[in-house]
Amino acid sequence: MEARGSLRAVKATPIVVPPQSRRAQKVAFLAADGTLLKAGDVVVEFDPYDAQREAADSQADLAAAKAKIDKAKADGHKNERSIAIDQEVAKEDLSRAERYKLTDETLYSRHQIIESRLSRELASTQLEVAGQRLGASGRLTAAERALGEIDAAKANFKLDMARKSLSALRVLAPHDGLLVLERNWRGETTFVGDTLWPGQKVAELPDLSQLEAKVFVLEADGAGLKPGLAARLAIEGRPGEDFAATVARVEPLARTTDWRSPVRYFEATLSLARTEPAFMKPGQRVRAQVRLEEAQGVLAVPRGALFERDGKRVVYRRQSGGFVPVEVAIGRQSIAQVVVQKGLSAGDVVALRDPTAERAATTGKETAPQGAAR
Repeated sequence: MEARGSLRAVKATPIVVPPQSRRAQKVAFLAADGTLLKAGDVVVEFDPYDAQREAADSQADLAAAKAKIDKAKADGHKNERSIAIDQEVAKEDLSRAERYKLTDETLYSRHQIIESRLSRELASTQLEVAGQRLGASGRLTAAERALGEIDAAKANFKLDMARKSLSALRVLAPHDGLLVLERNWRGETTFVGDTLWPGQKVAELPDLSQLEAKVFVLEADGAGLKPGLAARLAIEGRPGEDFAATVARVEPLARTTDWRSPVRYFEATLSLARTEPAFMKPGQRVRAQVRLEEAQGVLAVPRGALFERDGKRVVYRRQSGGFVPVEVAIGRQSIAQVVVQKGLSAGDVVALRDPTAERAATTGKETAPQGAAR
């Protein structure tokens, strides 16, 4: 069974967007895929414009919030002084009214006594109202200050986020290595101008001393695929050279590898018997042959050579310059080949197309099939 895929590192250091930024970052610089980096080299750098603008806006909001708090304090002190004066005046009026109150009906008229009593009640009410105004002014001042402090806290929070973003504009390589950019589900890497989020993986620095292969097997071929099967691996660009491998893991569910195609594949991981860092690199395309099972001394024909005729399985064997149908008994089979248990012998030549269909297409005239397999 054939599978195709690519090499990848067993161990790799991920390069991610710093989580402390707490905001989306726009890529301004990104090292090229496959670049050999030294520890401390810049892997990705983000555009500071948004963070700088947010910092400036937050500082302006913070200054406005502080001004609002100061204004609330000043207005509160002003109102308190004004109300305190009104309160003192009310106290003096009440004291004077109490001192000169008229109650003797033999000396003062009824009108004068009532006027004196109303003056005392008015002064008392004014004093009470002044006290209530003083309390209300204090509560209003406290509420305005609280609103200002909330605005200041919001501005401080945004300013802190902007400062953290500015402090995390550069991501450096933690150690020497070959940079391998992360690819999305369409197989695309990150580009300059893309927006990335905190914690998002950008690339990785693989350990080149130990590689493995991630390959994809057609769903129709994957029935017998399981860990432990032997495989041979060939690297594209190095013809005539292959490497021993073993199936290490197989994903339980088949999935598509291209959103535009409905074809589904099983993803399998092949463990290499040895790694050659001199020429093996992550991302190299590979072709693998996985041995689902081995059978010795069997006769197999291509699946395309097997036909059905009158409810029987037949192959068309070359005989006397033409092809004749021969009933066969089949055994194990794959998507490409079928084991023939009875009906053929080694060395027989069989047609890969139905000769009777070709004769019908040429109005009865016999023609030799264009394809045959031994």
